[in-house]
Amino acid sequence: MTIRRRVTPFRPPLRRRIHEDVFEQVRDAILDGRFRPGDKLPPERELAEQFEVNRTSVREAIKRLEALGLVMVRQGDGATVQPLIEASLDLLAPMVFHGGRVDAQVLTEMSEVINPLLVEMAQLAIERCRPDQLGEMRRLRDLIADERRDREARFASGRDLIVLLSDMTGNRVWQMLARRLRALLASEPLREARQHIRRNPGRVVPIIDACLAAVEANRRDEAIEAVRSILTVVGDTTLHERLAAAR
Repeated sequence: MTIRRRVTPFRPPLRRRIHEDVFEQVRDAILDGRFRPGDKLPPERELAEQFEVNRTSVREAIKRLEALGLVMVRQGDGATVQPLIEASLDLLAPMVFHGGRVDAQVLTEMSEVINPLLVEMAQLAIERCRPDQLGEMRRLRDLIADERRDREARFASGRDLIVLLSDMTGNRVWQMLARRLRALLASEPLREARQHIRRNPGRVVPIIDACLAAVEANRRDEAIEAVRSILTVVGDTTLHERLAAAR
């Protein structure tokens, strides 16, 4: 008699695109440490039985895992889990939020990388800004401050502010990085994280006002410091106080 074993408690997929649900569940099992680097995933047949789906859906899910660098697939040897540090940066957002919870450690590690970069961008943005770009900053400031707007729409205006500041530098590498950061912050996992943490998008508005006032008064150092604060708030990835409150 064959005994079916469950390596991890998967549930039958609920979504129309079944392989996406299978992919997300296995991905989260790897992120949670239920499968560790060096572990082999159960064979396709066994996973199909656990998920109650066909093997084609499992095969498509494993292809997604392989594309992200989460597993290595070898003919005849199955799929072996790889270290997270070898994975694609596209995995960063689900590392922050998966399984209905926010990973504070990953947020801290993001902050240690992103914030110093944004500080460097801020200084260059102020040094090279044009009057028309300050007008666009005022427009985005008003959109962020407008409490009649949807909360996520106000956050989107904050992300656009990061891109504007990168455009102020005139540096194409900064512009590329800022747009990549905007996409990361707009991703579904980070949107869900914001819903859990309940951050206020309007908290950046007084800092924008201080920045604009400093630029108009030709107080360059104050303006640079204000832009640094803007970028830190908009791109904030530490959030420990909010996480504690959410618990």
